[in-house]
Amino acid sequence: MFMSQGLLLLQLPMKLVDVRTSQEQYERFLLQHFDAKPKGRDDRYCNNRMRYMMKEDRRRDRNPGPKVCKETNTFIHGNSDDIKAICTSHGGRNYVTRTGQAMRQSLRSFQVTTCIWHGGKPLDNCQYRATRDSRMIVIACDEHEHPVHFAESQI
Repeated sequence: MFMSQGLLLLQLPMKLVDVRTSQEQYERFLLQHFDAKPKGRDDRYCNNRMRYMMKEDRRRDRNPGPKVCKETNTFIHGNSDDIKAICTSHGGRNYVTRTGQAMRQSLRSFQVTTCIWHGGKPLDNCQYRATRDSRMIVIACDEHEHPVHFAESQI
């Protein structure tokens, strides 16, 4: 009896860690790829948004690597609940990438801004070019139906 209670107590903290890690992954996804009401969607927008995103991401990371300019990053515009819905049958469908990874594709198009690095040095002087688009998006979801990864080049 004591053994099974001990195992239960050992398993409980692991579940709490899993949920916290899942929430952290979702929050990182939002930081890196979500901007509800962008201003401009031009090169200046990309420079400012990427600078903020990369600094905040490094601040949150327990073991940040070397400072680098991110090559490409896409920001999805709209409602975060609509993006989250892609992880359900209401907003998305199963999608398999060219490499065989199981992901989810949106059932509708989203406004997106893609920022592509074109020069400058890390971290404060990375320079980006903006491209605006409206398209379906492909994301990976965790077991709690939270988006955790954006597939840049799938569609």
